[in-house]
Amino acid sequence: MPLHFTRDEFAARRRQGIASLVARGLDGMLIFRQESMYYLTGYDTFGYVFFQCLYLGADGRLFLLTRAPDLRQAQLTSDIADIRVWVDGPDANPAAELRDMLMSWGLSGKKLGIEWDAYGLTARNGMRVQAAFDDFATLVDASDLVSRQRLVKSASELRYVEQAAHLADLALDEAHRLTAPGVSEAEILAAM
Repeated sequence: MPLHFTRDEFAARRRQGIASLVARGLDGMLIFRQESMYYLTGYDTFGYVFFQCLYLGADGRLFLLTRAPDLRQAQLTSDIADIRVWVDGPDANPAAELRDMLMSWGLSGKKLGIEWDAYGLTARNGMRVQAAFDDFATLVDASDLVSRQRLVKSASELRYVEQAAHLADLALDEAHRLTAPGVSEAEILAAM
């Protein structure tokens, strides 16, 4: 599956994200929102309900920690070069594995942003992250960092938005054409 944007576009988005990290005095970011992962790398997954974390460092380092079932999807839909897998099992603790990975990069005692406000980060996994990072690094809620960045669209994004608006107009035209008493809603939706 090809990327929906160029590698240069994704690189520019990450550079902007890094600038935001630096401006906030953060050494890195733990990204748990699927839409943030997609925006920064193209990674598109159905596995967002499981523990997955994209790490973006203020120094530009990047890796994804995901489950084995999501490995191929990460390889095929993103430009992430460093994809790491945690093994799902009854005693699995991917939050501790994440901490250990960051420890190997010398991030002990650092200040890391985190997307606490993420539907994919369950309360249980959030508590695991908090416990794993308690004596390791300072976690600062930066749930808005990537979403604020996404508000300003690039030229490439604007082309997609314009195409989406055109398709929405065509769908609405079909709805207007077919809507009449006795017409099945399913028929209208299918035409749309």
